[in-house]
Amino acid sequence: MVTGTPARRPLRVAAICTGNICRSPMAEVVLRELVERDDQLRGAVRVTSAGTARWHVGSPMDPRARSALDRAGLTAAGSPARFAGRAFLEDLDVALVMTREHRDDVAARRVTPGLEILLLRNLLEPGLDLDLADPYYGDDRDFDECLETITRAGQRWVTSESRRRPDGGSSSV
Repeated sequence: MVTGTPARRPLRVAAICTGNICRSPMAEVVLRELVERDDQLRGAVRVTSAGTARWHVGSPMDPRARSALDRAGLTAAGSPARFAGRAFLEDLDVALVMTREHRDDVAARRVTPGLEILLLRNLLEPGLDLDLADPYYGDDRDFDECLETITRAGQRWVTSESRRRPDGGSSSV
């Protein structure tokens, strides 16, 4: 007979943008890296990404997003694009969205009342409800700037989440 504290499931987090080929897969890679570096969160947080539109389902991240990650020394792969439909959202605890429109889409599709929806830039500029610009129609500089904002916001989220989980990452959800 096994005794002790029952195993807790990881906190399930998804970065969400429109097509899931630029902003959200970059955020997925960044968050995974930051979680891996944090002793409180390593193994206690599962990170993925998705899009509010079905445009690119199954596609890899945009090559320009991949290049921005590579330039920043982040070589981990992101997930193939997927759709943030009701079934996907049902399996989440936190949705980290890039725009107010994404926030509204996720809120409208949400099945689980406990799903926390966070606007990425509110982690850096609380309460201003600013969107993270889509670099899709831009150049390398736009992708690098987008990645820098994602990284700063990710660092803020990881720091905040570590402080909320002083028990080494166990979650009650």
